Amino acid sequence: MKNYSNKKAASEAGKKSSRKGTPNKTTKEIRDSFQMFVENNVSKFQEWIDEVGKTNPAKAIELVANLGEYILPKLSRTEIDADIKGDVNTSIDYSKLDESTLKDIIKQLKSEGDTEGAL
Repeated sequence: MKNYSNKKAASEAGKKSSRKGTPNKTTKEIRDSFQMFVENNVSKFQEWIDEVGKTNPAKAIELVANLGEYILPKLSRTEIDADIKGDVNTSIDYSKLDESTLKDIIKQLKSEGDTEGAL
């Protein structure tokens, strides 16, 4: 680390260093290059996947799944820290559910009741 004896030199060095929340220039350039590669080869991806699928269908599926990671955002875990005061209403308005859903709920509740009775 350099020793800066004057404020101006220290200030200039600070402007050049990375700061929290500032994107890394090299990382951004790599991402932009990769995005450009993908955009320029979209029409070829289907051909490549079809070619791989002829000899190894599982690998073709894996390739599609891996490509999906770049198109669909991954869901991250979210932690909720809440201090709830007062009554919490956990009632369900069953009048808004269709008949099929109600039957599924009844079936599940009966199944859970049978399991609890076995304990």
